[in-house]
Amino acid sequence: MTEQTLGEMLRDRRLRMSLSQRELAAQIGFHESVIALVERSERAPTPQYLERFAEALNLEGREVGELWRVYRQTPNDSDRPGVRPRSRTECPYRGLFAFREQDAALFHGRTVVSERVLSKLRHTSLVGVVGASGSGKSSVVYAGVIPRLRDSQQWLVASFRPGSRPFASLAVAMMPLLEPDLGQPALTETTNALAHSLRNGGLYAAAEQLVQRRQRPLLIFADQFEEVFTHGHDPAVVRDFLDAVVDISHQHGPAAMGVKVVLTLRGDFYGQVIAHRALSEALQDSVVHLPPMSRDELRSAITEPAQVSGITIEDGLVERILDEVGEEPGNLPLLEFSLMLLWDRQTADTLTHDAYADIGGIAGAIASQAEDVYTSLAPEQQNTARQLLTRLVRVARPNEDGNDTRRRTPFAELSSLPRVATVVAAMTDARLLVTDSDATGQQTVEVAHEAVIRSWNRLRAWLMEDRQFLLWQQRIRQWQQEWAVTGEEDGALLRGRILTEAENWLTVKGTDSVVPDLLEYVQRSVEARDRDAGEQALLQVDRLLTARPDEVPGIVGALAGHRRWVNDRLRDVLMTTGPSERWRVRLALLPIDAGQADQLIHELDAVEPHELVIITTVLMPEHARLTERLWERATDASSSPNTRFRAAVLLAAFDPDDLRWPTIAAEVADTLIRENQLHLREWVVALRPVRLVLLDPMQRLFQARDQRESVRESAAVLLLELADDNPAFLAQRASESMPQNFEQFIGAVAKSDTTADIARAALRSIVRDPGTEPSDEAERIAAGSRRAVAACSLLRLGSASGIADAFVDSTDPETITQFVHQARARGVAADLLVDLLAQAPTAGARYTILLTLGDFTPKDMNGLYRDRVLGDVLDLYRDDPDAGVHSACRWLLHRWDESASADKITDRVVPYDPGRGWFSSSTPAGVLTFAVYQPGTFEMGSPESELDRSAYESPRQPVELTRPFAVCTGEVTRGAFERFMADADVTGLPDIDEWSPLRSEPVVAATWFEAVHYCHWLTAQTDIGTDQQCYQDVEALRGQISGDRDDFDLTRQGYRLPTEAEWEYACRAGSVTPFSFGSDPGLLDFYGWSQSNSGLKTHAAGILRPNRHGLFNIHCNCWEWCLDWYGPYPPTGRTDPVGLHTGDRRVLRGGCWNLSARYGRSACRNAHLPTNRNYYIGFRVIRTLPPLDVPGTIR
Repeated sequence: MTEQTLGEMLRDRRLRMSLSQRELAAQIGFHESVIALVERSERAPTPQYLERFAEALNLEGREVGELWRVYRQTPNDSDRPGVRPRSRTECPYRGLFAFREQDAALFHGRTVVSERVLSKLRHTSLVGVVGASGSGKSSVVYAGVIPRLRDSQQWLVASFRPGSRPFASLAVAMMPLLEPDLGQPALTETTNALAHSLRNGGLYAAAEQLVQRRQRPLLIFADQFEEVFTHGHDPAVVRDFLDAVVDISHQHGPAAMGVKVVLTLRGDFYGQVIAHRALSEALQDSVVHLPPMSRDELRSAITEPAQVSGITIEDGLVERILDEVGEEPGNLPLLEFSLMLLWDRQTADTLTHDAYADIGGIAGAIASQAEDVYTSLAPEQQNTARQLLTRLVRVARPNEDGNDTRRRTPFAELSSLPRVATVVAAMTDARLLVTDSDATGQQTVEVAHEAVIRSWNRLRAWLMEDRQFLLWQQRIRQWQQEWAVTGEEDGALLRGRILTEAENWLTVKGTDSVVPDLLEYVQRSVEARDRDAGEQALLQVDRLLTARPDEVPGIVGALAGHRRWVNDRLRDVLMTTGPSERWRVRLALLPIDAGQADQLIHELDAVEPHELVIITTVLMPEHARLTERLWERATDASSSPNTRFRAAVLLAAFDPDDLRWPTIAAEVADTLIRENQLHLREWVVALRPVRLVLLDPMQRLFQARDQRESVRESAAVLLLELADDNPAFLAQRASESMPQNFEQFIGAVAKSDTTADIARAALRSIVRDPGTEPSDEAERIAAGSRRAVAACSLLRLGSASGIADAFVDSTDPETITQFVHQARARGVAADLLVDLLAQAPTAGARYTILLTLGDFTPKDMNGLYRDRVLGDVLDLYRDDPDAGVHSACRWLLHRWDESASADKITDRVVPYDPGRGWFSSSTPAGVLTFAVYQPGTFEMGSPESELDRSAYESPRQPVELTRPFAVCTGEVTRGAFERFMADADVTGLPDIDEWSPLRSEPVVAATWFEAVHYCHWLTAQTDIGTDQQCYQDVEALRGQISGDRDDFDLTRQGYRLPTEAEWEYACRAGSVTPFSFGSDPGLLDFYGWSQSNSGLKTHAAGILRPNRHGLFNIHCNCWEWCLDWYGPYPPTGRTDPVGLHTGDRRVLRGGCWNLSARYGRSACRNAHLPTNRNYYIGFRVIRTLPPLDVPGTIR
């Protein structure tokens, strides 16, 4: 009697239970068509099918065992129509198919690995089988492990592949075991609920329930675990699934036999597994690595199945095959496939060398088979084959780990391809594809093994060529699935750039190249977009009134394709919109109503400045008929300035060459400069066609010192834009610029060698030409600043030529002073100044550069310059004959914290030499430095034009001084005066600690008589000689308040107080300006101590800059006693004046630490009773020098 087929056995048992196929389908969860195929032996049942079948019919253990025995003898290819149960001569090799549970008898070569997995399962609850693709991982578990488990304890097995929804896949595998009696509708609903529960921590409970209910251990087998990563699009789902695997392995300890988990994983995805810390730790000692099969194992896989089937293999063929198979990864499926082809070519039950040669050996077997099948297809089928196969592959991104992988694909996705059924059948017969059904009976198709993808060059070329298209379809598939989950809501449709990309792909590849559900998704997205566009157009009309002005043209353009929806709405809106927003609607209506342009011109007053730029652009096509109307508006005196300006802006674009432009340029420039700063660049762009005519009025605004700083800044910005092709002009403006604009001008002229050369020439002209005599102090400051900044600009442009021309001594030191205080702010490098100092041709140039270096420190210089500059300054301090240079060096060394180095020179006595402008003398007060003044003529007093002057500084008159004299560079110090008081037994000086707490600071509160007495004492303490005492009877002066001319002799060389004329002559140091440093009172804080910087006390000499002849604190610190009685100036000039013959007050000069800058001017006068003691009065000493033509020296 012929043994029943498995399908016949299943049919008999169903009929015995009086169940129809439909009733059975409802109980086991498989479609009735699948049941019909299985019972006709046209399709092999899956293990899940058998599990559910046995549960539904409540079969006894003996019957279940018999079913599994026959199942294992039934080949997997029985799912092909017409294939009958395996006979003794059926092929025992699986080709590209994995060995299944029913193939256990034919599975050889992996005994060691199978035992290793079983051993791990006895000691741990989670085992990972890891190996290369094609290494036989699935076969080891299905044919090597599971049959052993079933034979030992009748294990329940829930096997699944994770796919893109791992929880759903696991639920499908477990549900028939949990609820075998559920019909199809309830089964689907319950399975979905179980999937949700599994994701939310219910895996352990479900597994435990199954084990307790069935009283059998459970194996959860996750085959091809890499699908978690290759198919999992949602990182949260992937994370939750990995956590669930770890959790159930922890819940069931290593010794427990209730639930075990086995997973198979491609080695190239192992890195992604261990990236999950908990799963990595769970698998730490539980991984079974599946190495390539050894030669002996491969030999067993070849010979043992042949022996079982009674087939002979020619001598040497096995070794030949093994030699060619080698040890390359993935050789196992190639070997099995080749053996299957070789089996089909057996001769007299023998596998021969000739047949092996016919199939092309191992290397060519798969490629040849695939290529043979492909070339055997008709041309139209070949096109279908290409689209079919590329849809069955999940391609990897270029930067993604792993290779292209198989994708199990529902046949519904492929059904739109022409002739697809015949192509699938041909490739399935050739073992290149596998067809199957899922739990719902839906047919699926997939590539039989990834070796097909790797080895077939034609398929690899298709994938390479279509990779970007396929990647796009994979992305779109994810979005389409989300859309389906939402119930096809419009919110999940494609939008924007993604939809545009989809349309582009459809254009390039054609709609036939996209699967139907994806194509429908794209088309539904296009329909929704077009539907929304009309609604959006109406919304754009509303947005037109609130959008930014620069967005209006874009909105108007966007309305162009939707006029049938928006025109009526626009007209309605125009009727209700206010004047300030009406221009927006008129622009939107302009394409259909040219008259809107005339209305726009009429309403220019209501338009904001930045809006006018937009209107100009849009109205350009209408300019020919609008120009004269605009000129009428621009020149209409009855119109507002804003209206005229806006008309001019339009005319700059419409009619830039009209001869009427000079008549309106000044007003345009003046209005432009006062516009919102945020929109200046837009105005410049709009007015650029008429920029040449605007330069002159804009320059006047830029140069006007009486303008607000913001106006001048705006003018600078505009000039940079309007004259960007005129480097000479910009260089001139750079010299007039404020610091905040300077860099922009320098950058503009330095943009090329040519522009820089032109700019340098223009700047040298400014430096060399002091210009006309300024009419007032503001002009003097501006002129000096202009030359100074021109010099800075030359240095910034890499040229020192002509710089020294700006640093010559003159009656107006403004250029020097402005350079000193602007060089750093204008970006002049300290290294350049060091070079200039070394090359300076005049004392005035050296003095200038030394003061300028005070705004820097050696740290601002490069190494070589830093090492050199201190030595250069010390050399000048010691050797330069100019008093101003000498004091400037002293100040600079103090500022650089090099006082110790300077003091070695300061404390040295340098005798008077007529060829030197300074000398030093040893006195009881220490070594004193004196600046030498030669006879000369100067203008004493202040001109009536001088700001802050007083009437008692008039009349300004020429004064001649015929005697050379020397002035101490600093005031008499508290320390020196106290030495005098002790030696001369002088008392009465009050406590001055509040104003001069340090011995190095000026003495204050000495009376005039004490000052004279000090001079007499100082002379007596030196070797000058009593015959050189200026005051013959100092005791007679004590207590004298007024009287006849004092008894003194100014020709003698003893120490004395200066006359008022000598003091002013010394203070001015050759200048005619309000201060020795120029005209700007704002710079006084750099030269003297006034109420703004003194802290209401005195300060020592050498902290602030000296004047040009080396005097410190000559402008403010203390009022200084002079020799003269105070009185008004005589009406005419004088020679060696000494004041009035008699009086009640003595002259004070210099200003004070508690007063403003006006009192520190060179011409400012003050007076006090000679007996008064005041905390703001001090003095300095001078000496008369012998005439240059008189032989001898001073002592």
